[in-house]
Amino acid sequence: MKDVKVYIDQISFNDGSSFNFGHSDIVVFTGSNNSGKSQVLRDIKSYFAKKEAIRVVASDVKAWFGGDIQKLANKCINKDGYYYLHGIHVGTKEDLVYNWNNRNVSNIHNLFINYLSTEDRLNKANPAKSFNALLEAPKHPIQQLYIDDEQELNLSTLFHQAFGSEIIVNRGAGSQIPIHMGAKPTIEEGEDRVSRSYLQKLSQLPLIQNQGDGMRSFTGILLDAFTSDYDITLIDEPEAFLHPPQARLLGKMLAKNAPINRQLFISTHSEDFLKGLLDADNENVKIIRINREGNINHMSILNNDDIKNLWQDPILRYSNILSGLFHSKVVVCESDTDCRFYQAILSAINDDDSISPDVLFTHCGGKQRLKTVIKALKSLNVKTVAITDIDVLNDKKIFQEIIETSGEVWDNVETQWKIISEYVKSQRAQLDTEEVKSEIDAIFKTFNEPQLTTEITNKIKKVIKMSSAWSKVKETGKAFFSGDAYKAFSELYDRCKSYGILIVPVGELECFYKPDANHGTKWVNNVLESVDLKNDAELDTARRFVREILAI
Repeated sequence: MKDVKVYIDQISFNDGSSFNFGHSDIVVFTGSNNSGKSQVLRDIKSYFAKKEAIRVVASDVKAWFGGDIQKLANKCINKDGYYYLHGIHVGTKEDLVYNWNNRNVSNIHNLFINYLSTEDRLNKANPAKSFNALLEAPKHPIQQLYIDDEQELNLSTLFHQAFGSEIIVNRGAGSQIPIHMGAKPTIEEGEDRVSRSYLQKLSQLPLIQNQGDGMRSFTGILLDAFTSDYDITLIDEPEAFLHPPQARLLGKMLAKNAPINRQLFISTHSEDFLKGLLDADNENVKIIRINREGNINHMSILNNDDIKNLWQDPILRYSNILSGLFHSKVVVCESDTDCRFYQAILSAINDDDSISPDVLFTHCGGKQRLKTVIKALKSLNVKTVAITDIDVLNDKKIFQEIIETSGEVWDNVETQWKIISEYVKSQRAQLDTEEVKSEIDAIFKTFNEPQLTTEITNKIKKVIKMSSAWSKVKETGKAFFSGDAYKAFSELYDRCKSYGILIVPVGELECFYKPDANHGTKWVNNVLESVDLKNDAELDTARRFVREILAI
């Protein structure tokens, strides 16, 4: 089919958006369950298969047609007055040219576009029919490997990376061309690949067709993506049947080794597969997130520069942040203990027959990192809620960055923030300067180690924090304020909540359950193990707070 080419130049969607694509693009559709990822691929196929068909998500497709159609028409085979092209009935040569010029390729669309469903991929690993390689063009990827040693070696190398085994085409199996896996037999002196002795050794190796779904699916994708002559390949959930490391490797292979001038349109629900695509640093990768609201599928595209900026950040690269692409909402906390507690409370209040909310809890390693994660998720049009302890108000720079990254104007909250800040400054700290000095001296008197230990360092830090009234704010939360400061905090809380920022109203996580005096991991472990998260009255405030998360 090299005489002519077909590519997708533009796709329009039912939300009114349209995106343009290059002829070597790898386009990845992501989104939560039932957002329309797989339907987009079916819509694309239907455009070529039946132009008048009703499409659900992709409302229109503009395609590029190029090459010499007359040259292709001359390759049609005449059988009893009927013309065939690669086994497909095309009417007459004139019909083929006319339909092509009118952008109607419904009867020959399978020559240009390939849709790889889950079942198709499994079947691709089955043996191909034997053929006359001198007179017939290969119609199956395995037939292509049969005539191309270099492609066979390339695919074997890729397969070996995933499964630690080579793949070998059997060129002496009669009416079929199967693929074996294992260590390639050595061709001894006097042997070649069709020698009886060599074929006997090869026949002892397992056949791909008899392996598990993971191997067969992986092989099917490799075969179609790297050996077939399709201009456009549609792959639905390539991660199906694969373990996470294999899904990531497959993504990297597709992005790193895909031939130029070959378009891939992929729907995926795998963070690992997506990370593999990004690992390859391919300039042509485009990620489109689908957010469905009713019957409208809202599309957001992340172009290559955005991808690079996101992927260069180590916190994002080595976290589960990208999983947010496959959820309706992401809740970003300061630490892992916060995530565990809020997620446990959410599970407790939804442990009946109600539908479980599609929420991902993730953390960013401290409030100073919140702005980075919020920015990344919002660039992907992921609905985001950020949770931060009340002492975020003690650092104007960090708080302002969070506010502005969330899409709010700092001037709209600055007045309330100033009232709160001035009020806290006017309050007496838990310890004055002399008391701080005395407490630290007492700590050092019990210190006999040649170097500072983590325990001693933490004790000193705790004392220093008590030199500011903010330590008391963190212990008591909203109850610390009164008068105008109380009103200012209430207004600020509601304002922040309206654009996805929740300030812990009790101060910090551990204040949701004060009967346990521990902190951090020990506190959350004790609470999750020994407290009735659904009914304990002490957790009423925590349950109300989690319901606020769901309401945003």
